[in-house]
Parts: sequence; structure tokens; C-alpha cells
Amino acid sequence: MKLNKKLIGTLVLALLFSTLFFAACKKDAATSSTSGTQKLSVFLTDDPSIYDSVLIDIKYLEVKLDNSDAHKDDDRFGDADNDQDDDGKGEDRFGKWDTLSFTPGIYDISKLRNGLDTLLGTDNIKGTIRKIRITLGNNNSIFIGGVNNSLHLLPGINNYLYVKIKKEHHHEDISGQTALWIDFDLSRSIVYSNGQYFLKPVLHPFCDENFASLKGEVSPSAASALITVYNGSDTSNGIPREDGKFKLRGLRAGTYNILYKGNNGYFDSTVMHIQLKNGDEIKLDPVTLRR
Repeated sequence: MKLNKKLIGTLVLALLFSTLFFAACKKDAATSSTSGTQKLSVFLTDDPSIYDSVLIDIKYLEVKLDNSDAHKDDDRFGDADNDQDDDGKGEDRFGKWDTLSFTPGIYDISKLRNGLDTLLGTDNIKGTIRKIRITLGNNNSIFIGGVNNSLHLLPGINNYLYVKIKKEHHHEDISGQTALWIDFDLSRSIVYSNGQYFLKPVLHPFCDENFASLKGEVSPSAASALITVYNGSDTSNGIPREDGKFKLRGLRAGTYNILYKGNNGYFDSTVMHIQLKNGDEIKLDPVTLRR
């Protein structure tokens, strides 16, 4: 695949930015029989894709809190609702929705990569976290080759995005606060059909403690390399920074191959059988692509 060198340069510069941080505000209305108040930090990141910018209009962030002691440790509780009875309702038998404190606006999701974090805010909540809900607006767009294209939700997809959270899998304790990350996978979220671009959001929750990450470096910069980490069930993408360094997070434990896709006349290179375990951060040997 031959990529426009100017486009790749734009993408590489975007890699100097990274993760958008969301956090929950204190919920006075969340009366609960569960003990203790926790500080929740929710981060948003991106599995990279080949676009100049992807601008997403985010209106609301909410967390669904279960305040019952009876099933607070049941990670499967609420799975059966399939999100059909939640839209527009404040609560149901699976929990109560509380709005998080954040700044509504247009976010360039394509800049959220390579492991850096931007703090937006944090506060306290009470209860077992069941879901995160992101409400999208209609002012979404995608820039390709410097051209602005409207980005509408794919027909049949509504503005509510749900992420189901598992207590023992998707969040961790960091300095006394609960933290979790949400990967907005743009490489799978953009659909091109009949000359138009559509948004079909694909979101994955993770935390560093229960998932793996790897980092590496590829040269020369003229190769405009793309990184694909894959095995029989999972695929993740990465775009190195201008200095050739990259980092991918939220990888499930397993054995992976890493494809370094060369462009501008440079050959590909593949590193085979890299074993990742939960909590690992593996540093790969530097790779130099050849013509």
C-alpha cells in the first residue's frame, strides 16, 4: 500500500498528543448500601487509523452505578439488558445513571495515541461501576488529505455509546483511585460507503494492570511505517511518532506477531511470536526497514 507522504507527515505530528481524560463528579443523589466512596478516572484513547483528523462531538459522559450489596461483586450482573431499556432513562433495576463532570465539545480522537495522558478532571462516585455511556452530538467530521468530510452515524446506530465494565478486569486502583481506559478504535469505527464516511463506533475498555502493552522503534522516518500487532483473534494498529517510537496498550494476553509495514519503496518486516502477559510492558528491539 502506497501512502501519501504529506498525509503520513500530518499523522506523525498528531502523535505528539494523546489520551483524553474523563472523571466522575461526586454524586449526592447516589444513596447506597455499599460502603465507601471512590474516586473514578476514565481515560479515552485511540487505536490509530490513517486519517488526518477524526473530530467527534461528545455531549455527555455518564456512569451506571449499582448500589446493591447483593450483587456488587457479580461482574455479569446487568449483561442481559443489552442496553435496550437505558436510553433516556435515569435508572432501571440494574443501576442508576449519573452524569460525569467533563467539558462537552469536539475532540480529535485521532490524536489520542502512543500512551500519553491529558487530565481533564476527577472527583468521587459511590457504587459498583456497571457501564460508561457516551452521548454523541451530530457535529462529527473526518479530514482526509486536508479535505473535511461529514461523518454521520451509520444508519441504525444511535447517539448512545455503551461500554460495559467488569470490576475484576477493566479497572485498577492507582494511588487510591479507580482508573479505567476506553479505546475508541477508529480503525474499525469508520465505514466508507457510496462516497460517504460513516461512524460505527467500536469501543473497548481496558486497564494496564489486566492487559499488556508493548513499545518499540522503527526507522528510517522516510519509510512512514505502520505497525500492526496481531494473532488469531486480535489485531491492533500503531503509527510511530516522528522519532519512530510507538506504543500500543490494551492488548490481551497471548502470543502476537508484529508487522512493520513499509511505504515509499521500503520493504515490510515482521517479528514473530512475542509473548504478552497481563501487566506486561514489553520493549521490542529497534527495527530498520530496507529498500
